[in-house]
Amino acid sequence: MIHTLRQIVQRVSQAESVEHSVEELVQLTKEALGADCCSLYLNDDQGLVLCATQGLAPESVGRARLRLGEGIVGTAAQREEILNLADAPLHPAFKPLPMTAEEPFRAFLAVPLIHRRKLVGVLVVQQKAARQFSEEEESFVLTLASQLAPELRGRALTRTFTQRQHHFKALSAAPGVAIATACLARPRVSLKRPPQRADHPQSEWARLASALSRTSEELERLMTRLDDDLGEEILQIFDSFQLLLEDKMLHRALQRQCQAGWSAETAVSKVVSETVERFEAMEDEYLRERAADVRDLGQRVLEQLARPGGRQERWQEPVILVDKEISATMLAEVPVEKLAGIISLKGGVNSHAAILARAMGIPALVAVDGARAQQLEGKILLLDALGGQFWLEPDEGLLQQYRQIKRSREQRQADLDAELVQPCISQDGVQVSLQINADLELGSGRLQRAGLAGVGLLRTEALFMSFNHFPTELQQERFYRQLLSQAAGKPVVIRTLDVGGDKPLPYLPIREENPFLGWRGVRLSLDHPELFLGQLRALVRADQGLNNLQIMVPMISHLDEIRQCRRLLSRTVQELTEELAQPVRTPPLGIMVEVPAAVLQLSNWLSEIDFVSVGSNDLTQYLLAVDRNNAQVGEQYDPYHPAVLSALEMVARQCPVEKLSLCGELASELPGALMLLSLGYRRLSMNVNALGAIHYLIRHLDFAQLSALRQALLSAEDSKTVHRLLQAQLHQPALAKLLPFYAR
Repeated sequence: MIHTLRQIVQRVSQAESVEHSVEELVQLTKEALGADCCSLYLNDDQGLVLCATQGLAPESVGRARLRLGEGIVGTAAQREEILNLADAPLHPAFKPLPMTAEEPFRAFLAVPLIHRRKLVGVLVVQQKAARQFSEEEESFVLTLASQLAPELRGRALTRTFTQRQHHFKALSAAPGVAIATACLARPRVSLKRPPQRADHPQSEWARLASALSRTSEELERLMTRLDDDLGEEILQIFDSFQLLLEDKMLHRALQRQCQAGWSAETAVSKVVSETVERFEAMEDEYLRERAADVRDLGQRVLEQLARPGGRQERWQEPVILVDKEISATMLAEVPVEKLAGIISLKGGVNSHAAILARAMGIPALVAVDGARAQQLEGKILLLDALGGQFWLEPDEGLLQQYRQIKRSREQRQADLDAELVQPCISQDGVQVSLQINADLELGSGRLQRAGLAGVGLLRTEALFMSFNHFPTELQQERFYRQLLSQAAGKPVVIRTLDVGGDKPLPYLPIREENPFLGWRGVRLSLDHPELFLGQLRALVRADQGLNNLQIMVPMISHLDEIRQCRRLLSRTVQELTEELAQPVRTPPLGIMVEVPAAVLQLSNWLSEIDFVSVGSNDLTQYLLAVDRNNAQVGEQYDPYHPAVLSALEMVARQCPVEKLSLCGELASELPGALMLLSLGYRRLSMNVNALGAIHYLIRHLDFAQLSALRQALLSAEDSKTVHRLLQAQLHQPALAKLLPFYAR
């Protein structure tokens, strides 16, 4: 039976379409059990709908419906338990559906399909003879259902079996609403091609070198197109592409393939495919997503070999760009004014395309359930990147509704951002510092507004990842100096390198069985003092004359780690004072509180540090033992869990308010910011797009009224209660302007 199970799972998962996958399932299951009938009902949130059958009337597919608890199938679904009946019509819950023509069938076995505690559907096997299905048969269907539930939830639930409009779920990579025609990104030549020999290795290498040069020129043109609209962060993405094209190891690998007698095309196919496989095998999500960039570059080189000079532009009207996996360079090919939205069927929220979409302010969805690019091409799409969904050819009523949402949201966002010129002070005079989280670019225009207090988190790993080697001290210093200068006197908290374990550098690969509990953050920095000292020197030198640098160290779990960091910082200042023959400022040194040990020991550490910043993302993961990037348990990642709330309150109780801040995603969410303010946090660092809404929230709150909310939150027994309390506060009339930003 094991072989049969594997065969069915493989056939279903490899089916070309949703329709074929469910048809394969019922056909193969029926054959494996020698049954007379096999049917699949799926839960579409309105009840159960028959979506595939071998044995019932074919015309009932998409039409036969049952509510949860209705009939035997609905009963099995509602109870979430197996029903094995020798004679189904005798069961008190039996309800015939005339359109299915199921009267001949007596024996009945129904197995619910459940994935991540949610009902996916019910798999039903029937026979004409009255008999009990055996334990082996029951076990077979149960095992099959457990293995296929994730696959069917990912594919079949997004298929509309009734005549309603097509609706798809996805992850939101950049917020917003878009309505436009879907357009496929330009066709790509495949990296998979039959190997071809060549008679003249030198000629092949000359062709390939010329194609590499033309690809570099093409990327330079694309970068120039974006240069006027976007900041340093995006330019770094294209710089990383150029660095890869110019990489000597890559050139040598390609040249060796040509010298071995392979054609230029085969050389590119072999080398790029091997590189893509290495990236895809990496544990870190950010680095895995770089595989798409490498693949894109390889395809561009192949296109230059096939069609020197590239393609002509084809954009007439605004479009929603769709592809299996969109790259940053695909986006750059479309004029910004013609790009209404983005749908990448694969990929993640940290892909370069997602980063670019956020920087451009273009709504984007990634990781779509069940859709195919060809299915969408040329069709009108309604993209809701606020709710993580889109519709294919929506009706006019839905279009009108979302056009109004789009207009309202854009106007309110503009109004809220305009108010950032006002100081961030509550109704009863409480001052709150709003800061931004950043990677490679600050957006200095916003920083000059009175409502912004500075930069609460600048991550330096993005700088290190943009190189194919460790950046030199001078390269780091120039980068830090530029960012500190942009802040114009406002504090900038720069986090020291936070790589290792789950975030290895391409040139410092690390393999660990449990990377989140491994060699990362301060542990790596202290084990490599030569790297850490180089970064400290670059930071302190960059701060000379500006005096707005604050240094923050991640992943602290021991007091001795703080003392070692302090010692190395003092050594750096002393050495630079001697080298420069002038006084050198010692910047404030702080830590991130993201390990539970730091929460419990913070009061004993405060005399050794200048400030504290809570990293709510990792703190939540460590407290709940949940990797939020793990699809199996990601839904249990819950920053509103009472345990997380208690830990946040414990930190606030131990730490003086002037030393305390929070720089996790929680501060970017309206309910999260309200929760933090009620717990006593008065310095919040967040995504730049959340500033306007959080600023408005603070200026329209009376903090004297938050003490009652605080007590209620700390008494909450579950996160549902926490959400209910926060939503009740946010629905006050004074905060009605914020409704579009947290209601979806």
